[in-house]
Amino acid sequence: MGEKSNSSERWLTAHHDPLASLYTFGSCMALADLHGDGDSKLIIADLGTGAYNMKLKVYKGTNLMSENTLIDLPTGVITFHMDTTEPRVPGQFGSAPQNSNVKKILKNLCGCGIWELHLHLQKLKAILQTLEVNPTEFDAWNQARDELLDVSMLYEILDSLRQEVGECGLTTRSQRFLMCHDHASQLTFLEQHKGFLLKRQTVVTCFSTLKKSHAEDDAISCLVLGTESANIFILDPEAFTILNSYNDSRGASNPPG
Repeated sequence: MGEKSNSSERWLTAHHDPLASLYTFGSCMALADLHGDGDSKLIIADLGTGAYNMKLKVYKGTNLMSENTLIDLPTGVITFHMDTTEPRVPGQFGSAPQNSNVKKILKNLCGCGIWELHLHLQKLKAILQTLEVNPTEFDAWNQARDELLDVSMLYEILDSLRQEVGECGLTTRSQRFLMCHDHASQLTFLEQHKGFLLKRQTVVTCFSTLKKSHAEDDAISCLVLGTESANIFILDPEAFTILNSYNDSRGASNPPG
């Protein structure tokens, strides 16, 4: 009987809170010692309703310590050490790919609160610059705008191009247009969007970290970003410049200069 009691004490009772109202995924949760006191906090990027009320929440145990508004839906949350400053407090990175401007949130959680790094924000935007639009796609939309191409022919051209270059090789506009399967919805979509400049932008779909020079848990790490356009960027943890980049369609490449 005593042996059974000792065995049961090794297990923790799961916490259940039906009123927590958290909408998140495993990639949007992280544990980190945010204040260098040896006590790990739970960081959660709450997706809210999926359209608004997104929050970055920090828990100590099961108690909510703080929450801050996120400007868009997050891809995830990851913590890593950006420098050798004492106490060893990790930075935190969260990415929001749903916004067409590819807005990023990079925040360093410390004892004095949350500090948004505006300089790094601009650098990350520059990394995810606008991509070149496929010439066939560009011409097709221009001809449709000038009424030299009817909506059915536009759909046929873009559908054929999708099979050739893949979904991620098209602009978001073309991807959404190809989701319209009847003539009426295609025509409505064309009328609503043909007057706007055609742009192709990429988004961050995943990210991780890579130790820069040492394997210790609190060693400096580089941020690794993966994008929808099949690019991988390895960033310097302090300057947030590209150390290396890779695209599976053309192989590894170093940044110019």
